[in-house]
Amino acid sequence: MALALLAIGLSVGNKIHHADLRIALLSEELGQEDRLDQEQRQLRQDLGRLTRAVERGLTVPDARWEDLHNRIAGFDRRSSQAHRLFNGRSEPRSAPMEAVRQASAAFAKASDQLIETSRLRPSGIGAAMPRFLGALTALETRRSQARQELTSAIWRAADKNRRESRRDIMSVLLGGLGIVAIIFGMAIWLGRRLVLPITVMAARLREFRVGESDGDVPGVERADELGDLARGLYEYRNAVESRRTAERRAEFLANHDMLTGLANRLLFESRLAHELARSARTGDVVAVFAVDLDAFKAINDRFGHAGGDRVLKRTAHLLSSCVRGDDLVARIGGDEFAVIQVARSQPAAIEALISRIFKMASAPSDEGVAIRMSVGVALSEPGQTGDQLHELADLALYRAKADGRNTARVYNKNLKDEETQRVRLARDLEAAIPANELRLVFQPIADTISLKIVAYEALLRWRHPSLGDIPPDIFVPIAESSGLIGAIGSWVIDEALRAASAWDPKVSLAMNLSPIQFRSVGLAAEICDAALRWDVDFERLELEVTESATLMGFQRDNVLATLEKLRKLGAKVVMDDFGTGHSSLGNLKEFTFDKIKIDRSFVATMNSHASSSSIVRATIGLGKSLGLIIVAEGVETEEQLSVLRRWGCDQVQGFLIGKPMDRFDLVGNGMVLVGP
Repeated sequence: MALALLAIGLSVGNKIHHADLRIALLSEELGQEDRLDQEQRQLRQDLGRLTRAVERGLTVPDARWEDLHNRIAGFDRRSSQAHRLFNGRSEPRSAPMEAVRQASAAFAKASDQLIETSRLRPSGIGAAMPRFLGALTALETRRSQARQELTSAIWRAADKNRRESRRDIMSVLLGGLGIVAIIFGMAIWLGRRLVLPITVMAARLREFRVGESDGDVPGVERADELGDLARGLYEYRNAVESRRTAERRAEFLANHDMLTGLANRLLFESRLAHELARSARTGDVVAVFAVDLDAFKAINDRFGHAGGDRVLKRTAHLLSSCVRGDDLVARIGGDEFAVIQVARSQPAAIEALISRIFKMASAPSDEGVAIRMSVGVALSEPGQTGDQLHELADLALYRAKADGRNTARVYNKNLKDEETQRVRLARDLEAAIPANELRLVFQPIADTISLKIVAYEALLRWRHPSLGDIPPDIFVPIAESSGLIGAIGSWVIDEALRAASAWDPKVSLAMNLSPIQFRSVGLAAEICDAALRWDVDFERLELEVTESATLMGFQRDNVLATLEKLRKLGAKVVMDDFGTGHSSLGNLKEFTFDKIKIDRSFVATMNSHASSSSIVRATIGLGKSLGLIIVAEGVETEEQLSVLRRWGCDQVQGFLIGKPMDRFDLVGNGMVLVGP
């Protein structure tokens, strides 16, 4: 009977081992599906960016198309390999898994066709797009079904193992008790030798069943039948622990992000639905925080994916350290995070959490990479679904990014109206150039002593047919975020040089360049071609750049190289809004500028605030020591002009010198502004 009980124990251990192996294989397959899903999403985003670029008339290098084509082929190959691998190692593949393989192949084929259409016949993108979107939707649907199938299979396997283990435990327990009864009847002296050890083993079995055993199995060292039984129980306990570990691992993989250990989208959506339902009964308010890292692509490009992963882990730790114990932090995907906060005292709770997040993010770090994030927050209202609440948080997040990033915004009804207006302006801006709604105005820059006009700065204006004049600080960010800044910037360059071709050759043309324009490798060539076309001497050009353009992270070297190329051609490079950035002196060290423009905010307050006065005087002194020309913006009063003359400022610009106008009349060797 002891040998039979030992055989049962070994058999149970073997069964659990095979069951654990099956759960592990299913978990590995679930992980493989997640990796393929992330790869497919990245391919979709990259393909979408390239096709949109083609539709806007931009030229996409063949190398980028070829790279995307090769990645799609690799994705298709890995999908097929994963299917063959798991089909050979686990049970026959279910219909949803086979459907994922077929949908992956269809997605790859549709992607290749869309690439070929974009390269050879851009006008056919619109017609080819529905097929691509259909293949994408089918793949996402099949993969979602496959995940559900895998998760259900894992749970079914775990539940089956649990039931069988309970039954086997009872069998072993009954066998042990039978042995105790037989041996107890044989002799009293055998009691100490056999009955007591078996009783202890039985107690261990009961503990195994409820998962509370931390003690050793007695008698493992014995060489008799009881020793064999003890060793069988010892192996059985190890098998049970392995099974429980596999179950916990499977549950974790199904509901958590593997990189950061945070809740994944599935758990986030489930928890959000639960909290919204519960808050309807308790009166609590549910807050959803949508968190997105700023310039994460630049971090990836600069430090590689390993560096990007480290930043994601630090962000996960930062958010987890800031929230309360009953809040949920989730990684939605990529560099997107979310927080669920339930509190009765709102908005005080969200304000406190936002304060903790940004305080911890601003603390010095040994990693060398600062964490900058934008946060959007939305508070629940009765009858709202989780998707609706998360969408409102995303809308607030977009506003935070539009307001300069590294900040937080809380959703209110005005944001939705503003978003609707922004979408309308982005749509109308596409037609602004062909409809002749854009125009340039020119503001004079004068010598401080003689007030002789030495240059005109070209400023962009947009008169909307129904909304009237739209301020540049509103439509320029829209143009940058919607990808229209390239076409608008080219129009500005050509129009400004066309106007300058009719001026006195001694008068220079100043133009502002958007940071986004520096992403084009042909910017210098484009300006050179326009100058040659309109016969404008390159030495008359003054190209103004803000510090944000020279601080573009991974593109910093490319930006400085473009500026150096323009400078070698004879153009002057001007640092605009000096003093408003966080590393102005560092930029002067990295690149030799020809001019510095003092921001109007310092000029406006230099006669009333000692700090502004000190900054203006120090900047003028710095320019003198470096041999740079200093221009003061926003000069509006004679008092300001007099002070700037006394301090040695070279040039001035502002309403006192002249307002932006759009027409010139030639008078002798000079020019006079004659009308708006």
